[in-house]
Amino acid sequence: MSKDSPFPYDPIPTVRGPVAAADLGVTLAHEHLFVLSAEFQSNFPHLWDREAGVREAVRQLDEAYAAGVRTLVDMTVLGQGRDIALINAVAERTPVNIVLATGVYSVDGIPLFARFRGPGAAVEAEDPLIELLLRDVTRGIADSGVRAGLVKFACERTPPDAAAHRMAACVAEVHRRTGVPVVVHCDPFEGNGVALVRLLEKEGVPAGSVVVAHAGDSADLDGLRALADTGCVLGYDRYGMTPFAPDEQRNATLAALVRAGHTAQLLVSQDHPVHIDYLTDEQRRGLYPHWSYVHLFERVLPLLLKEPGVDEETVRTLLVDNPRRLLTRVAAPRPSGSHPEVSDAA
Repeated sequence: MSKDSPFPYDPIPTVRGPVAAADLGVTLAHEHLFVLSAEFQSNFPHLWDREAGVREAVRQLDEAYAAGVRTLVDMTVLGQGRDIALINAVAERTPVNIVLATGVYSVDGIPLFARFRGPGAAVEAEDPLIELLLRDVTRGIADSGVRAGLVKFACERTPPDAAAHRMAACVAEVHRRTGVPVVVHCDPFEGNGVALVRLLEKEGVPAGSVVVAHAGDSADLDGLRALADTGCVLGYDRYGMTPFAPDEQRNATLAALVRAGHTAQLLVSQDHPVHIDYLTDEQRRGLYPHWSYVHLFERVLPLLLKEPGVDEETVRTLLVDNPRRLLTRVAAPRPSGSHPEVSDAA
């Protein structure tokens, strides 16, 4: 902890080195640089141009910087092609701070690397993922010395299955030993967020240290309120991904949560990658024509500020205060539990 800082973990590890919490500024709390299928990329190198990808990432981050962004959290983890050398090549050419995550993205279960060894596996042993994820947080990713600031896993099963229980136990151990917040990719349409928060709580992670990513895709305001009442942080982090939910819907439910007293539990972002090989560039542009690091600033916030109860102070809380609290490992404050507008409809 910095001598003069009120935050328990200050400065924050970034790719270029530690950054004071006070200097994080406007922060996009859930984005990506590159989402890659590593085996396909290495075996079919014609699929993309690595150097061109770096140049495009720098261009887009410079555009974000001009819009006011000072920090970006890259939530690309194992299973999504995280490549520290590639990230370094971008970081050294942009003024935007880049914070990295560790964890595992495997929505269909445990990755093959760890499936046959660990708790309940064919070879009963301590989960091998724990040591690896801890290493990312405490020593650094690969041999880079860049430490991760968050830990993430994914579960789209309702209710959470055995694989989700194992991954929750794994990331909870990393949280207990380091204090890093836990981000869980949920299924907002089935509404498994509350079950995931309760699962993590049973493993020793306070709800205020849990981010339920993509919760804001849901149109179910009652379900969103119930999730917020657990004390977790809700990710409104897919702005611009309109096939999942239109921005107008996201704004309406977010504003309702603000009016209900949950402002300190909300994060806004776009989940945008410079390059994702799940789709061709043409397909992505067709599905998400406005998806970018600056969509929030160009199209979303002007409309959000027209919602009753939302003002410039609210926006600052969403983009500066809440991400800073998350990255400095300060749990979200407990909600009041009161809903002054229970009849609100999104």
